[in-house]
Amino acid sequence: MNLLNIIHGFDSELYNFYESELERQYYSLSFIPDENSISPLCSATMGNVLVNTQHSTPYSNGNFIEKLTAKRVCELFNGEHANVKSLTIEAASRVVFQALVQRGDTVMSLDLRKKEHCNSESLVYHFVNFGLDPKTQHLDYDAIEKSVAENKPKLIVVSPINYPQPIDYERFGKIASSVGAILWCDISQIAGLVTAGVMPSPLPHADVVTFTTQGALQGPHCSIILCKKRFSSAIDRAAVSSGHSGLGSSELTALAVRLQEMQSIEYKNYCKSVVDNARSLGKGLVDGGMRLIGGDTNSHFVIVDTQSCGMSGRGAMDSLADCGIFARSCTIYTADPEVKFDAVRFSSMPATTRGVNIDDMYRLGVLIGKFLASPTPENEKKLLGLVRDLTLVLPLFHDRWLQKVVKNNLGGNYSFVGNSDSTQSDQSKIARLFKRVTKS
Repeated sequence: MNLLNIIHGFDSELYNFYESELERQYYSLSFIPDENSISPLCSATMGNVLVNTQHSTPYSNGNFIEKLTAKRVCELFNGEHANVKSLTIEAASRVVFQALVQRGDTVMSLDLRKKEHCNSESLVYHFVNFGLDPKTQHLDYDAIEKSVAENKPKLIVVSPINYPQPIDYERFGKIASSVGAILWCDISQIAGLVTAGVMPSPLPHADVVTFTTQGALQGPHCSIILCKKRFSSAIDRAAVSSGHSGLGSSELTALAVRLQEMQSIEYKNYCKSVVDNARSLGKGLVDGGMRLIGGDTNSHFVIVDTQSCGMSGRGAMDSLADCGIFARSCTIYTADPEVKFDAVRFSSMPATTRGVNIDDMYRLGVLIGKFLASPTPENEKKLLGLVRDLTLVLPLFHDRWLQKVVKNNLGGNYSFVGNSDSTQSDQSKIARLFKRVTKS
């Protein structure tokens, strides 16, 4: 079924939206970690009869799928209990807070993460920050242990969204145990890499682990709470009491399918390529004149210190978007409240999904670095040209990451409207997106 042609026949406004979104996705490169192409099989699973609700007892079916999905999550991550009722990570975070801590308790958090999710009078806690050593730009576990001993928190939150190095979760587990604290690790940005063994797992050292299922997992938009059995009842009660009755059957089924796909060698190869591409991108950025937070990367993150740029983090993000490169500005907090870094954060995951290789990542890194250091029309033109050349031949989801049985049955149709749709008016779409190149 050609979705665009059908919609074009009776809804021009919606057709124009679809066309512009298709154009944006195909003819730009995202380096934002929570933006990624969904697995084609996962996408197809959501668009089937499970979206229908005409049966009088839909919950019995949903309950079976929810149990199956939770079972697969526990098996894949080696967890003890999984709650799969939350749609967003913000909602899942509030469930954890309501279940495990009381109003006024001390919460120690890396970069004060999760504080922004406490948006009601019942979620009021004493937050204490811990962060990178401002000189080394790495975590100082001895200093963190000393701070934990002084503050005696009820809960320790490790959510490393701006840290491009592996976390020593075993050390954090020992630090938390020394004061009787609960250890909560949010791995939304790296959950897929954890399952493939290319990044360390917080399990079994953490008491609670949360993560989103889009982005790194290439699944539907929802969130998971993994916890040790002794916290399972409290987590499940808090989820229900806060209004999370459960996800729809189509989302749960799509997630169950995706969890099965993630056990394949193709997904493990994808995760390895993600880290290799990040290192190649980082090397290119350094050779292009950039300085990286922490010096290098051993994750999918590459974080540029904007002191090496010719613009601020927000300015860099906006300027790169004009070149078809989507990254995200961020602030890197440290253990010293007086020291923080303005930065631009890149993730290699979305571009790797599309099939960008290490050589092209390096070329992108060099041109991005030169553009950020000196945003001249000449450097802008070179970067725009490379993005144009790469995206002309890249699918939204490269078939090298698909299992053979999936690839054979999809027949080359790997996007939500099919790659064949993207061939219509390609040159005019590219001309609109890259108008600065075509005019020069």
